[in-house]
This record gives sequence, structure tokens and C-alpha cells, in this order.
Amino acid sequence: MSLDIDFVRQQFPAFAEPALQGQAFFENAGGSYTCGAVIDRLTRFYTQRKVQPYAPYAASRQGGAEMDEARTRMSAILGVEEEELSFGPSTTQNTYVLSQAFGQFLKPGEAIIVTNQDHEANTGPWRRLAERGIDVREWRIDPETGILNPQDLEEHVG
Repeated sequence: MSLDIDFVRQQFPAFAEPALQGQAFFENAGGSYTCGAVIDRLTRFYTQRKVQPYAPYAASRQGGAEMDEARTRMSAILGVEEEELSFGPSTTQNTYVLSQAFGQFLKPGEAIIVTNQDHEANTGPWRRLAERGIDVREWRIDPETGILNPQDLEEHVG
């Protein structure tokens, strides 16, 4: 079986946009182009169901049902229980909230390990815990291989 690249490209309306032709976009996930099915679903939600969910009128019930369906599908994809899944506005915001929650439990001198391989949005909130006296340690990629060597992590643990 081979990947039908023409079929795949047809799923992304941006690839048919004349102003974007002849360019490659290597941006982060937040700047990635969205497939048509997701655009259609979001358009329907924003035009027909963007109300408080779970109220006793049709648009609200349908919006709540679609939110529940998204949770069920995503938990199945990730192989986690539905109650273990959390949605938020963005990875950046989710990471910030998580770091702030952990920051309430960490004491000055305790450590958190980040890498120099990740996007700032993933490490910045953790690095800022240093302002509270948390020891922020950096696990660095091997410049020869471009990978994180698990044996190098040992020097940061303990």
C-alpha cells in the first residue's frame, strides 16, 4: 500500500490557495494548515452551536453532544480514559497552567528537567519556575546525533 499524496493534499484547502503556491511552511503546530473536515466541523460549531453546552434547547444539546463525541474519539486515539483527557485553548496555555499547578507543590531546591530540544512554549513555563527557587536542569541533545541520550539524563536525576 502506498500513500496517495494527491488525495492527502486535496484534504487541505490551503494547498489549493493560489497565494500559497510554491511555498513550504515549516511552522509550529499552532500555525499548521487544517484539513477540510476539521474546518467544516469548526464552521458548523461556530455558526450553529457556539452556545453554552448542555442546556435544554437544540443548539446547546447538539454542541454538548459534539463536545462529548470529541472527548470520546480523542481518548480512544490516545488510549486513555475520557476522564484523563483535558482540553485547553492551546499547548502553550496548557503547559503554563500545568507548570503553575506543579509549581504550587515544588519546594525551592527541588528540580525539574527540561530539554533544549523542545519549543520555548513547552519549556519556558517550566524554566520560569526558577524564579521561585526551583532548580531547572537542562537535558541537552547530543550535537553529533541530534538526539537525547537517556544515559545523559542520569546526571540530572537525584
